[in-house]
Amino acid sequence: MARTSYDDWNFMGEAQKEDIKVRSSRPARMQQITNQRNSFIFLCAVILLTFMGLVCVYTASFQTAVSNGLPHYYFLLRQGIYVAIGIALMIMVNVVPEIFLRVLSPVLFFTCIVLLGLDTALGKSLLMNPDTVSILFISAVMYMSLYFSGRGNHIDRIRQLIVPVLGCVIVMVLILLHRDFSYALMFLAMCVTMFAAGGVGLFGVILLLLYAAVPVVCIILSKSDRILAVARFLIPGLGTNPRTSDIMAIKSAIASGSWFGKGLGGGVFKLGLISDIAGKNILACICEELGFWGVVMICLFFAFYAFVGYMAAKNIRRQNGFFSNLALGITTMVVWQFLLNIAWTLGYIPGDGLPMPFFSYGTNVIIMLFSSGIIYRITRAKMSNDESEKVIESIQDELMFPERYDFENT
Repeated sequence: MARTSYDDWNFMGEAQKEDIKVRSSRPARMQQITNQRNSFIFLCAVILLTFMGLVCVYTASFQTAVSNGLPHYYFLLRQGIYVAIGIALMIMVNVVPEIFLRVLSPVLFFTCIVLLGLDTALGKSLLMNPDTVSILFISAVMYMSLYFSGRGNHIDRIRQLIVPVLGCVIVMVLILLHRDFSYALMFLAMCVTMFAAGGVGLFGVILLLLYAAVPVVCIILSKSDRILAVARFLIPGLGTNPRTSDIMAIKSAIASGSWFGKGLGGGVFKLGLISDIAGKNILACICEELGFWGVVMICLFFAFYAFVGYMAAKNIRRQNGFFSNLALGITTMVVWQFLLNIAWTLGYIPGDGLPMPFFSYGTNVIIMLFSSGIIYRITRAKMSNDESEKVIESIQDELMFPERYDFENT
């Protein structure tokens, strides 16, 4: 293969120095433009999801408020306060230094483990309830993001997995002791995602699942009521399922919504036919009043959210492993919680159920906005000087040793 000739091979010449400057600045400019576009799309998706969530909470709850002698906007006002707190946290997480998030990660995770242990020992629900369980998920994501980034997202020894595996198994056992199978499934999905992102590999993830399977099976088989709960779910018609009436009403509400729904406020199944209609079962109200196309629109917003989140994780992978793992884990957390809420609402998974992100009434929206603030910060990250130097070194190498690259034959 012929090598392209150069009239002036003086590498320090002014023409070549100018060429390096122009070519090295182009990736940084393109990266900045891409980040600005992605951050704008992401912010629009978060705003639209939050606004639609407020609207759906109001239309699902105003009848309940009136029937209880409260102002029709009572639940909307409370949800608005939660949203305001979440927005404040979203702004805060974009101005605090990165070291704050790194220090917060292990503190928050081990605090959650302690609270989870107290819940189990005292039979309370300080952490294990739909409004606060997302704190456990985000704390696990933050801790494992920090742990694996500290090892360059590359695990080559089994002993490096002792701490995260032990922490995950303890949390899984404590969750299952509460018989919260939907929470356990959500936490397991987060663990698999973070271990895969941390460089464990397919074999390591399978090994983790096998290790987790032993205590899970032992806990399920340790008491007859847990065995009955699983058998009741796997074998329809066995015993009495406390959610049977809710599931039947939810499916009827979804069917009655048809393609375009009955319009906001026009639903009738929220009048006492479905429990917690503004909370975990809000999907039934959305389907009845907005119809099939309304749900498709909401799914589209979540798709934009997921696309930007995963792109942010990919773009910053080489520059900041901690932020890359965070973006991947948080995006997966939101998407999985959305999917598991749909599956639980329709009766496809057992447990107490997870709230729908941004839509269900309660303090869960605070965690969703805080997590979204972290992703928004990551989408706005600029290329560091080290990354620019890598680009310049690559260009210098191309100019000095052109035979290593493909050139056109002359």
